Amino acid sequence: MKKTTIALAVTGLVATVATVVQAAPQANTFYVGAKAGWASVRHGLNQYQYRDESDGAVIGKAKINSEAYGVFGGYQITDHFAVEAGYEFFGRGKVKEFKEFGDGEKRITAHGSSLSLKASYPVLDNLDLYARAGAALIRVDYKDTTYGETHKFNDLKVSPVFAGGLEYAILPELALRLEYQWVARVGNFGKAERKKADAYYGPNNYDEPDVRYSPDIGSLSLGLSYRFGQGAAPVVAPEVATKVFTLKSDVTFAFGKANLKPNAKATLDGIYSEIAKVNKPSVAVSGYTDRIGSDAFNQKLSQKRAETVANYLVSKGVAQDTISATGYGKANPVTGNQCDAVKGRKALIACLADDRRVEIAVNGNK
Repeated sequence: MKKTTIALAVTGLVATVATVVQAAPQANTFYVGAKAGWASVRHGLNQYQYRDESDGAVIGKAKINSEAYGVFGGYQITDHFAVEAGYEFFGRGKVKEFKEFGDGEKRITAHGSSLSLKASYPVLDNLDLYARAGAALIRVDYKDTTYGETHKFNDLKVSPVFAGGLEYAILPELALRLEYQWVARVGNFGKAERKKADAYYGPNNYDEPDVRYSPDIGSLSLGLSYRFGQGAAPVVAPEVATKVFTLKSDVTFAFGKANLKPNAKATLDGIYSEIAKVNKPSVAVSGYTDRIGSDAFNQKLSQKRAETVANYLVSKGVAQDTISATGYGKANPVTGNQCDAVKGRKALIACLADDRRVEIAVNGNK
């Protein structure tokens, strides 16, 4: 029971996803965009703080928030996966020394390029939940103004990038995205400081706590992207299913009669099972007689036989408004002139057996 429930749930989920219009671009297309928001320098800014040399107390104020912005572009590999590159200003952080202690300032600024893989999952029509993971090559610039002296350092380092958000397709060509991004272990102040010949801390003064400073940066942004080649998705024409069944009237009906023989129902049951496999079927039942008898009699008999077959199929489940019954009398004989030389009524009836028939034509989609 549990396995059946799980299977039904998975099947339902797949069916739901298949019917949702995704917000991601069509596969094998490119997109470009821009974003802007607010960044926050996290984890360790206090290492970069001003402290009293006597007791280590903080004697400055940290500002961890700043603007963040960037541009990006990508290639949609499949309906759900894309590769994306960008260049952005990741954020800025600074600490400012209290005026009574010297009014110094330390500042860090991070900017660089990134490359990531983006996975999208449709949750509503034109709305996707997505995630990105990759790496960023980031240059971090440090500026330290203390005791009236300004020292500048920089470091270039690869950091992991993780992001997630929502993307909404305003138009086929335009999409809006709300994203939270996390960049870990940005820069290395100690490495940057040691590269400077006039290093403020100096190669022999490496016990300062802030030389290990390597923060994380989180940002929340709003972006707009333009997607190329987003014309109307190609409409796949449904595959047409056409089936024609021919029943010999002598097998289905007694000669000159319009009532079904007992064994005919089994044959029609098999035909109904084939009709049930067709999506939105349209069924046309055509009745034919041979040339024996008057035109009026044959027309009436062929109509009754067609209606008998149609009514039986309706009783099995074919919708009344999708089926028609038409009698054609002795029209369209299949025997041609092969029975013209036949003598005797019984022999002629036997020769014309193929003309006495009911045809069932079924048209629909697979």
